[in-house]
Amino acid sequence: MLPELPADDRMSIATERLDLVPLTGADADDLFSLLEDPMLGRFTGDAPPDDVEVVRERFAVWEPRRSPDGGELWLNWVVRRRDDGRAVGHLQATVGDRETSIAWTIGSAFQRQGFATEAGRAIVAWLRDTLAVASIVGFIHPDNVASQIVARRVGLRPTDRPRDGEIVWELAPPS
Repeated sequence: MLPELPADDRMSIATERLDLVPLTGADADDLFSLLEDPMLGRFTGDAPPDDVEVVRERFAVWEPRRSPDGGELWLNWVVRRRDDGRAVGHLQATVGDRETSIAWTIGSAFQRQGFATEAGRAIVAWLRDTLAVASIVGFIHPDNVASQIVARRVGLRPTDRPRDGEIVWELAPPS
């Protein structure tokens, strides 16, 4: 059974340096320049969006925070630096009946600054505390070393289970 969708005011998350704010179509303008970098899709196979309208339409599909069939919660956040409000990337959590998958995209210019780790830790804590999610996984390409490092830092561990050419990483049980 899916957890209840939290109210908007319970979706915002603050960390030491970042504000994670529920993603809307209006965030397309801020994120388009990051997402048009072809390097971001090298491990996922995603092509850069053609224009900002493509991004706006994609975000609008996510905005209701439910899959079209209602079987999953689609939770997405824009990641903004607190000091200047600049968007540095976005995070998503797909909450299903049995497991929740998380993923992060941080713009190339903002990588290697700990933003993915900081935001990822916040999302994992929020999913556990707010939605009482027990099973959290990530799907990471075997050659994506940067995402593997982030995954380890947020508490995920690799399994021996592949899925669609990626390795399933799962949250280690609380100690």
